[in-house]
Amino acid sequence: MPEYTRRRSVTLSLLGAAMLALGACGDKKDDTLAADSALGRDLAMAKDSTAQPQLQDVPAPAPTTPAPVATTPAPRTTPRPAPTRTPPRETPRATTPAPATTPAPAPAAAAPVTGTIAAGTSMTFASNSKVCSNTKQVGDKFTATLSQSVSGSNGIDIPSGATGTFEVVSAKTAKSQRDETSLTVKLLSVTFGGRTYPVESTVQTASTARVRSNSSADDAKKVAGGAIIGAIAGQVIGKNTKGTVIGAAAGAAAGTAAAAATGNYDTCLNDGGTVTVRLDSPATIRAAATP
Repeated sequence: MPEYTRRRSVTLSLLGAAMLALGACGDKKDDTLAADSALGRDLAMAKDSTAQPQLQDVPAPAPTTPAPVATTPAPRTTPRPAPTRTPPRETPRATTPAPATTPAPAPAAAAPVTGTIAAGTSMTFASNSKVCSNTKQVGDKFTATLSQSVSGSNGIDIPSGATGTFEVVSAKTAKSQRDETSLTVKLLSVTFGGRTYPVESTVQTASTARVRSNSSADDAKKVAGGAIIGAIAGQVIGKNTKGTVIGAAAGAAAGTAAAAATGNYDTCLNDGGTVTVRLDSPATIRAAATP
């Protein structure tokens, strides 16, 4: 609003207010107006005053309008159409059967404890039967029991009572008293604790005996012939019964001697007879299983 217009409005407002106050007081008694002379003078001065300041219209300065800024519209972006994707063609997969489930391997058992019976170790066995050169052939086998345990390395031993298996290597019967008879055997293996261990050994000693074979028919004839000859000689010499008996006894002795000189003899390992062997090479033995 212009300054002069504002001032005029203020003046008119004051004048209007005064007029309204004067009109309201007109209904009062004149003595009130007279009493308030000062107010009357003021109202008169306000009504007739020529000292009212002159108001001149001064054009208000034109508002400053900022120069328009040239606005370049942003280029419209046309969205590109999304590329059409062709779904890949599914290639049928070959059906592979599921692999068979392999059970987990059992934990490995602890390695068995082993020891060695040194070469040169001696072992003594007792035969479990009677073995003779005329009752066994080459290749026949028999058993014997270990009489005393033998120790090896790593706390390993072959206990007493272990079974030794022997084999007949040679057997010879003597055809006369002066002829030789023999029986040769060897140890093949030792068995104990449910296991059999082959061994290499040599027989050192054996408690064998040279025994007379069963008399043959020829030997019986020789003994009988000698008795007859003796009886005849006794009869001739003694001329009595006593002489005949003596002669018969002498003849029998002569016949027995003749049979002994031509009889058969064999070598026998009696039941319970001992055989001592020596190991030619070390024997590897496993520890007996604990119960």
